[in-house]
Amino acid sequence: MAYVLVGAAWQVLFYSAVVAAVGQSAAPSGASALPTVGLPIAVSAGGAVITLVLLQYLTVVAIRTFVGGHARTIPTEFYTRNIPYVLVNSIVGSLAFGLLIFVGSVLFVVPGIIAYVAFIFTLLYIAAEDQSFIAAFRSSWSVTRGNWLRLFGLLVIVLVGITVVPGVLSAVASAVFTASFGPALATLASGTLTLPFSLLLLGILAEAFTQLRTAQDRSEPRTGASAA
Repeated sequence: MAYVLVGAAWQVLFYSAVVAAVGQSAAPSGASALPTVGLPIAVSAGGAVITLVLLQYLTVVAIRTFVGGHARTIPTEFYTRNIPYVLVNSIVGSLAFGLLIFVGSVLFVVPGIIAYVAFIFTLLYIAAEDQSFIAAFRSSWSVTRGNWLRLFGLLVIVLVGITVVPGVLSAVASAVFTASFGPALATLASGTLTLPFSLLLLGILAEAFTQLRTAQDRSEPRTGASAA
């Protein structure tokens, strides 16, 4: 619930900052299709940054909870353990991950897809094991090596499902809210409905991450023994 509420607040503050930046804040609120509040750009932009960092924090806590297999309660340490270090690395790592995919997709589509699958667990290594973003990239590359096709198939199935279902729900919500409350609230409702599915994707990735990491840990001693 906290994730959804913070995500909704981020949307409002972000749209408010964008509208204020382009000089459209004087337009009647009912005429805008974006959910905004009448705040100075410094306040709305600052609030958007703060809520975005808070969303990243909640994502870290969620990953730790999923990977740890805690269904009922969240251990206190998940909220506090190395949080400043983990947050900085998760933000930088997420930006680097997005840049890699963008560059790979611009150069050629296939490298972008390969990068997406190979480094899909970067954020999970940062959140669950407190790794730096550089070490997390290496760890993700290592754990996905040899499992690329299976992961690619899983991601295709999951992403199609997570795209189609929220897409239908968002379209229905948009139509209902537009008719009842106007386009601004429709945009907010449509965007907010997708947030729980982001957590679902994290849960699925966490399960795949746990299985692959366990398999890797079991294989390494045997590899070392055979080499000896």
